Amino acid sequence: MRKILNNYYPKSKSWFECFGKELRYSFRVLKSLFCHRKVLRVLAYPELPGSRAIISKIAIHKKWVITNNPKKKVLFAISWKDSTLRDVPEKLQNLSSKITVLNLYNDNILKTYVEEYFYEAFGYRTRIDPQLHHGKAVCKSEYNATHSGNIVECPVDTPEKDCIYQIVIDNQTEAGFYEDIRVPVIGKTIPYVYIKLKEESARFETRAQKVYIHEPEKYISREEQQRIFRFTTSIGLDFGEIDVLRNRTDGKLYIVDVNNTPYGPPANLAEQDAKKAVEIQSEGLEELFK
Repeated sequence: MRKILNNYYPKSKSWFECFGKELRYSFRVLKSLFCHRKVLRVLAYPELPGSRAIISKIAIHKKWVITNNPKKKVLFAISWKDSTLRDVPEKLQNLSSKITVLNLYNDNILKTYVEEYFYEAFGYRTRIDPQLHHGKAVCKSEYNATHSGNIVECPVDTPEKDCIYQIVIDNQTEAGFYEDIRVPVIGKTIPYVYIKLKEESARFETRAQKVYIHEPEKYISREEQQRIFRFTTSIGLDFGEIDVLRNRTDGKLYIVDVNNTPYGPPANLAEQDAKKAVEIQSEGLEELFK
């Protein structure tokens, strides 16, 4: 990383791109100053979030300025590195005694790791042994954002490296779509859920043909929400999103993925609902550091 004016950038980025980002940073400083009569900054460390990240859209809505310079005065900090595994930054550890630091210890979101904390919170599993299981299973990469799920027949002679094998969850609706429930988490609140309806060809991909926003209670019971908070507390997720599926076969809820650097709102969500989602998350996030 190299410092250019106010922030730090990967050496792989061109000087032209970095100066463009610094120009936008300066513009947002002026907007924050005009709106609040002072500059309100948020520390995202060690990486600066991209423009599609929900935290970036929240900052624009609240007229906050995101920096990855730990020497700046900030409202709060968030550990931000787009990686399945990451170190706990020493600079954020030192800051945590003075300001709120979100996701500080959420340093591992490998799917097998997620599975163990899911089991602790809910008491049942998605994972199977592909060499002992008989029947169909889902094989997915351990790593985040690969969207590599495939249905395979078990038992298998040699399990795929860096993959997890899970039960096939029947989340198909009566209309024939596969229903993913994406759950934003802000501290101990679930402000709403995204309902993502996918065609069979996109079942294990991030894109959805239809996306809606709903009150969480319509899809997740109060008891299940408490179990979700038990899970997020154990895994260290203060701000992010989890993907859950409702199994039509047994009626149970299954956590299948965690994202601590979420993009959003999802594509194909109505513009009015996308705006509403950012507004709701903005207010919820502000409550965490008041």
